[in-house]
Amino acid sequence: MTPASNLPFSPSAAPLGAHGAPVCKYETANVLLRRSDNLRRPQSFSNAGTIQDESGNTVTAELRDGTEYTPDKAEAHFTELVTGNATWHWPGEPEGEHMIGFDTVSEQRRFAPGNALDEGIDLTVIEGERKARAIHLPPPVIINLRESAPAADDLLTNEQLDYFQANGNNALIYVHGYNVPHGEWGRFLNRKDSHKRYGGHGPVPVNVWHPNKATVWQDAEALSGYSATPLKEDQLNGSGAHNWAIHVEYQLNRAAGFDGQDWMPYSRIINISWPGDTGSTDFMQAELNAMAAGRRLVPLLVQLAEAGIAINLISHSLGARVALTALNIVGSIGKSNLVDHLFLWQPAVADNALTNDSSRDVHPLGLGVFPSAHSAARKIVVLHSRGDGVLGADNSEDKAWWQNTILGPSRLAVAGWNIATADDPMDDALGNLRGAYDKKWWTFPSFLDSGFGPAIEKLYKDYLPLTFDARKTTHPQRSMYVPEALKKTVKENWARLEKDILAEANALWQPCIDCLRNGERPPEYTLLSPLN
Repeated sequence: MTPASNLPFSPSAAPLGAHGAPVCKYETANVLLRRSDNLRRPQSFSNAGTIQDESGNTVTAELRDGTEYTPDKAEAHFTELVTGNATWHWPGEPEGEHMIGFDTVSEQRRFAPGNALDEGIDLTVIEGERKARAIHLPPPVIINLRESAPAADDLLTNEQLDYFQANGNNALIYVHGYNVPHGEWGRFLNRKDSHKRYGGHGPVPVNVWHPNKATVWQDAEALSGYSATPLKEDQLNGSGAHNWAIHVEYQLNRAAGFDGQDWMPYSRIINISWPGDTGSTDFMQAELNAMAAGRRLVPLLVQLAEAGIAINLISHSLGARVALTALNIVGSIGKSNLVDHLFLWQPAVADNALTNDSSRDVHPLGLGVFPSAHSAARKIVVLHSRGDGVLGADNSEDKAWWQNTILGPSRLAVAGWNIATADDPMDDALGNLRGAYDKKWWTFPSFLDSGFGPAIEKLYKDYLPLTFDARKTTHPQRSMYVPEALKKTVKENWARLEKDILAEANALWQPCIDCLRNGERPPEYTLLSPLN
């Protein structure tokens, strides 16, 4: 017979709770969770994750609207939680956002991005209602000018515009250089689940990665103690334009005083991804792509300026042609001093690119100078290095390569050894040939043709042939003779091309002016695409 009991609960052999009472008699309470970015601006929830309380129960939140000053679904209410120690598990960060802080009334905690992914965030559930705030670094900003897209995709969203207005009312734009693919973001290492190195027999070491995309720079050396195998740069810090984006952004923040520990003052920049990866020898096509990207960049500059946001623009290598094309257009439509500071970092443009005299342009298609660009920027700084073999010779004495060669076999041997052991032998070799940039019109064998031909033939394919070469048009056993029929065809093709170019120019002239003055994307050029 079971003895009667006046106890309000049945006796249990289960262990007692932390306070000496069975878990079933714990008091319950609520948690009110809000979130914000590192500028303390309230952010809404799409999913507030879960809280696992001291009893082991997992509770999801009810999303409610905030106050009149906060966005919709700005508050996450977790109810009926057992008081005591609990853990909040974020459901998976929104695209590019990273947890960097968690605040309650009694404490403030700060994290490096990715550090809070391995385990949940500890919090104590107290009687009544615990209030907490999750702080996230905003997503990165990349404007992709590589593919055809609606005009709105070339602009910042309202949320991004608000961010730069709130963050000092200024924005820094970075444009990468030649032969950089679009790439992708890296990942965060799962430190908890990655196997350590095993000695002797045992499972094969393997690194485990979080699905979250890492949009900030990570230190491979600092993470090596948590990894099973050596970490690769593209795994951690991404590839292509994405890799450039996080390195440039991180180092600019360091230069501005960011200590690498407290991420609250970290600022995002605007990264421009453009189609400069045309192959290691098709530089002319990359130039045409740079100018097309520059035309698409104009509305973004106008958008920022009209929002009252100060603009700083950094371009690297052939990215200078993207930037200068945009500024040349801005200057030509009368928008002076639109950019506060333009930095041309090792610019792959002509040495007289910033002249205000268009008659000084010796480029075959008029691509060499940007006569109105200077008026669109308050300050312009050109950053260069004598060690850049692509833009010039790596020779502090500024002597021609052949002069050094004839001074003696020892110099030739040293030059050969330096080229053979260089990190980039081609770069060093081009430096000895006085740089590659001013050689871009050379004619190489077809498999190395980096000159004028391939890009123009592709652009004007419907008008070929535009030249004739006796060596390619006659029978090998006949004299070097150009048939009159071919001469006539070439002449007719030039006349047809000229007529169509003028027709396109007349059709696009006013629409281009109207679009650019309204801060809109100009119509796409076809035959006129070489024009900057």
